[in-house]
Amino acid sequence: MMFLVAVGFWNFVGAGIFGFLINLPIVSYYEIGTALTANHGHASMMGVYGMLAAGLSLFGLRYLIPEERWSERLAKLCFWSLNIGLAWMVFVALLPLGLLQLYESVNHGYFEARELSFLTNPTNRFLEWLRLPGDIVFIVFGVLPLLWLCWLGVRYRRPGTVVGSTGGGALFTECAGGESEARP
Repeated sequence: MMFLVAVGFWNFVGAGIFGFLINLPIVSYYEIGTALTANHGHASMMGVYGMLAAGLSLFGLRYLIPEERWSERLAKLCFWSLNIGLAWMVFVALLPLGLLQLYESVNHGYFEARELSFLTNPTNRFLEWLRLPGDIVFIVFGVLPLLWLCWLGVRYRRPGTVVGSTGGGALFTECAGGESEARP
């Protein structure tokens, strides 16, 4: 359920606010291809579809992994680490870098904001390196626990579980060649 809350948050922030910001005509003229575009893309794609995929995966894995092997702690660690790592990447690194590029583009021109001399200045390099802690949190404490839970789901799948079975019978009955009666 928490992943669905995260989807709503990132949909509002990433697709809503950042998407609206980069699609304003005057801003769009100066910023296409800058870090503001990447900021919107990361927040929208991972924030919405990535969190939805992770939540759906954990929902399914919860029923595949036996109770004694399931780790609620790892699932919570995965949720918080993915969100904190993404927030760090978006708000600490990409947004400030994009705003600096936008400022440079408005004051000196779009070409200058994309020049190697501007992109490699000490401030921009610092912002790029400042992204690293968020990436480490995202990968080590978010992605790796999710992969571990996926491995547990494959390795220790509950015996007797059949995909397509509800436990109370088949999901459907087949009819042979136009017969209206179901076969046993």
